[in-house]
Amino acid sequence: MTGVDATEFRRACGLFTTGVTVVTTSVGHQVHGMTANSFTSVSLDPPLILICVDTRSRMAPLLTEEKAFTVNVLGHHQEDVSRHFAGAAVGWRGTFVPFGNSVRLDDCLAALACEVYARYPAGDHAIVVGRVTDIYRQERGNPLVFWRGGYTSLAKDLPGSACLGKIV
Repeated sequence: MTGVDATEFRRACGLFTTGVTVVTTSVGHQVHGMTANSFTSVSLDPPLILICVDTRSRMAPLLTEEKAFTVNVLGHHQEDVSRHFAGAAVGWRGTFVPFGNSVRLDDCLAALACEVYARYPAGDHAIVVGRVTDIYRQERGNPLVFWRGGYTSLAKDLPGSACLGKIV
Protein backbone atom coordinates (compact mmCIF):
# COMPACT_ATOMS: atom_id res chain seq x y z
CA MET A 1 0.00 0.00 0.00
CA THR A 2 1.39 3.35 -0.97
CA GLY A 3 1.84 5.84 1.87
CA VAL A 4 -0.28 3.92 4.40
CA ASP A 5 1.21 1.52 6.92
CA ALA A 6 -0.69 -1.79 6.66
CA THR A 7 -0.47 -2.49 10.40
CA GLU A 8 -1.81 0.94 11.33
CA PHE A 9 -4.57 0.61 8.73
CA ARG A 10 -5.61 -2.73 10.24
CA ARG A 11 -5.51 -1.31 13.79
CA ALA A 12 -7.63 1.70 12.82
CA CYS A 13 -10.21 -0.50 11.05
CA GLY A 14 -10.21 -2.79 14.10
CA LEU A 15 -11.80 0.01 16.12
CA PHE A 16 -14.97 -0.44 14.08
CA THR A 17 -17.04 -3.08 15.87
CA THR A 18 -18.48 -5.76 13.59
CA GLY A 19 -20.64 -8.78 13.89
CA VAL A 20 -19.20 -12.13 12.87
CA THR A 21 -20.56 -14.30 10.07
CA VAL A 22 -19.65 -17.58 8.46
CA VAL A 23 -20.25 -17.81 4.73
CA THR A 24 -21.12 -21.34 3.60
CA THR A 25 -21.57 -22.97 0.24
CA SER A 26 -21.83 -26.57 -0.86
CA VAL A 27 -20.15 -28.18 -3.83
CA GLY A 28 -21.57 -31.61 -4.46
CA HIS A 29 -21.85 -33.15 -1.01
CA GLN A 30 -19.02 -31.12 0.51
CA VAL A 31 -19.63 -27.96 2.57
CA HIS A 32 -17.12 -25.12 2.44
CA GLY A 33 -17.09 -22.13 4.77
CA MET A 34 -15.15 -19.08 5.84
CA THR A 35 -15.41 -16.60 8.69
CA ALA A 36 -16.21 -13.08 7.48
CA ASN A 37 -16.84 -9.81 9.23
CA SER A 38 -16.95 -7.83 5.98
CA PHE A 39 -20.69 -8.12 5.47
CA THR A 40 -23.41 -5.52 5.02
CA SER A 41 -26.86 -5.04 3.59
CA VAL A 42 -26.94 -3.15 0.30
CA SER A 43 -30.53 -2.86 -0.94
CA LEU A 44 -34.08 -3.67 0.13
CA ASP A 45 -35.49 -3.86 -3.41
CA PRO A 46 -34.11 -6.16 -4.60
CA PRO A 47 -32.81 -7.59 -1.31
CA LEU A 48 -29.01 -7.48 -1.67
CA ILE A 49 -26.08 -8.00 0.68
CA LEU A 50 -22.34 -7.95 0.12
CA ILE A 51 -19.39 -9.85 1.48
CA CYS A 52 -15.69 -9.35 0.85
CA VAL A 53 -13.58 -12.40 0.07
CA ASP A 54 -9.78 -12.60 -0.04
CA THR A 55 -8.91 -13.61 -3.60
CA ARG A 56 -6.25 -15.99 -2.23
CA SER A 57 -8.79 -17.90 -0.12
CA ARG A 58 -10.27 -21.28 -0.99
CA MET A 59 -13.74 -19.70 -0.92
CA ALA A 60 -13.04 -17.09 -3.64
CA PRO A 61 -13.23 -19.44 -6.64
CA LEU A 62 -16.26 -21.25 -5.20
CA LEU A 63 -18.29 -18.04 -5.27
CA THR A 64 -17.85 -17.89 -9.03
CA GLU A 65 -18.36 -21.60 -9.73
CA GLU A 66 -21.15 -22.05 -7.20
CA LYS A 67 -23.81 -19.41 -7.47
CA ALA A 68 -25.47 -20.17 -4.11
CA PHE A 69 -24.11 -19.27 -0.68
CA THR A 70 -25.40 -18.49 2.80
CA VAL A 71 -24.37 -15.79 5.25
CA ASN A 72 -24.74 -17.17 8.80
CA VAL A 73 -24.85 -14.56 11.59
CA LEU A 74 -23.15 -16.04 14.65
CA GLY A 75 -24.40 -15.88 18.23
CA HIS A 76 -22.19 -14.99 21.20
CA HIS A 77 -21.86 -18.70 22.03
CA GLN A 78 -20.30 -19.52 18.62
CA GLU A 79 -16.73 -18.25 18.92
CA ASP A 80 -15.50 -21.81 18.29
CA VAL A 81 -17.45 -21.87 15.01
CA SER A 82 -15.84 -18.61 13.90
CA ARG A 83 -12.38 -19.85 14.83
CA HIS A 84 -12.96 -23.15 13.01
CA PHE A 85 -13.92 -21.45 9.75
CA ALA A 86 -11.05 -18.99 10.15
CA GLY A 87 -8.68 -21.96 9.98
CA ALA A 88 -8.01 -22.73 13.66
CA ALA A 89 -8.02 -26.35 14.78
CA VAL A 90 -10.66 -26.07 17.50
CA GLY A 91 -12.45 -29.36 17.01
CA TRP A 92 -15.85 -27.89 16.18
CA ARG A 93 -18.38 -30.62 15.28
CA GLY A 94 -21.50 -28.68 14.40
CA THR A 95 -24.17 -29.52 11.88
CA PHE A 96 -25.56 -27.98 8.73
CA VAL A 97 -29.15 -27.72 7.58
CA PRO A 98 -30.23 -27.54 3.91
CA PHE A 99 -31.20 -23.94 3.21
CA GLY A 100 -32.09 -22.32 -0.09
CA ASN A 101 -29.72 -23.78 -2.68
CA SER A 102 -26.97 -24.15 -0.08
CA VAL A 103 -26.71 -24.93 3.66
CA ARG A 104 -26.79 -22.96 6.90
CA LEU A 105 -25.31 -23.55 10.33
CA ASP A 106 -27.80 -25.29 12.59
CA ASP A 107 -27.47 -22.93 15.56
CA CYS A 108 -26.88 -19.48 13.99
CA LEU A 109 -28.81 -16.35 15.00
CA ALA A 110 -29.81 -15.62 11.42
CA ALA A 111 -29.05 -16.83 7.93
CA LEU A 112 -29.49 -15.32 4.48
CA ALA A 113 -29.54 -17.69 1.51
CA CYS A 114 -28.14 -15.88 -1.53
CA GLU A 115 -27.46 -16.24 -5.23
CA VAL A 116 -24.41 -14.42 -6.62
CA TYR A 117 -25.75 -11.17 -8.12
CA ALA A 118 -22.47 -9.43 -8.99
CA ARG A 119 -18.77 -9.65 -8.29
CA TYR A 120 -16.24 -6.80 -8.35
CA PRO A 121 -12.44 -6.79 -7.99
CA ALA A 122 -11.20 -4.73 -5.03
CA GLY A 123 -7.46 -4.98 -4.44
CA ASP A 124 -6.62 -8.31 -2.82
CA HIS A 125 -10.33 -9.00 -2.22
CA ALA A 126 -13.43 -9.54 -4.30
CA ILE A 127 -16.69 -7.84 -3.41
CA VAL A 128 -19.46 -10.40 -3.87
CA VAL A 129 -23.00 -9.07 -3.96
CA GLY A 130 -25.66 -11.64 -3.15
CA ARG A 131 -29.38 -11.51 -3.91
CA VAL A 132 -31.21 -12.82 -0.84
CA THR A 133 -33.56 -15.70 -1.68
CA ASP A 134 -34.47 -16.98 1.80
CA ILE A 135 -34.24 -15.78 5.40
CA TYR A 136 -33.93 -17.61 8.72
CA ARG A 137 -33.76 -15.91 12.11
CA GLN A 138 -34.10 -16.81 15.76
CA GLU A 139 -36.28 -14.71 18.00
CA ARG A 140 -33.69 -14.49 20.80
CA GLY A 141 -29.95 -14.38 21.22
CA ASN A 142 -27.01 -12.00 21.28
CA PRO A 143 -24.46 -11.67 18.47
CA LEU A 144 -20.79 -12.59 18.48
CA VAL A 145 -18.86 -9.34 18.10
CA PHE A 146 -15.32 -8.60 16.87
CA TRP A 147 -13.44 -5.52 18.09
CA ARG A 148 -9.75 -4.58 18.32
CA GLY A 149 -8.67 -7.94 16.98
CA GLY A 150 -10.63 -9.99 19.50
CA TYR A 151 -14.04 -11.50 20.17
CA THR A 152 -16.43 -9.85 22.57
CA SER A 153 -20.16 -9.70 23.13
CA LEU A 154 -22.86 -7.18 23.85
CA ALA A 155 -23.78 -6.96 27.52
CA LYS A 156 -26.99 -5.51 28.82
CA ASP A 157 -25.99 -4.33 32.26
CA LEU A 158 -28.61 -1.63 32.66
CA PRO A 159 -32.26 -1.73 31.62
CA GLY A 160 -32.68 -0.20 28.17
CA SER A 161 -28.97 0.12 27.46
CA ALA A 162 -26.35 -1.97 25.72
CA CYS A 163 -22.61 -1.67 26.22
CA LEU A 164 -19.61 -3.60 25.07
CA GLY A 165 -18.60 -6.35 27.43
CA LYS A 166 -15.01 -7.24 28.15
CA ILE A 167 -12.92 -8.76 25.40
CA VAL A 168 -12.68 -12.51 25.80
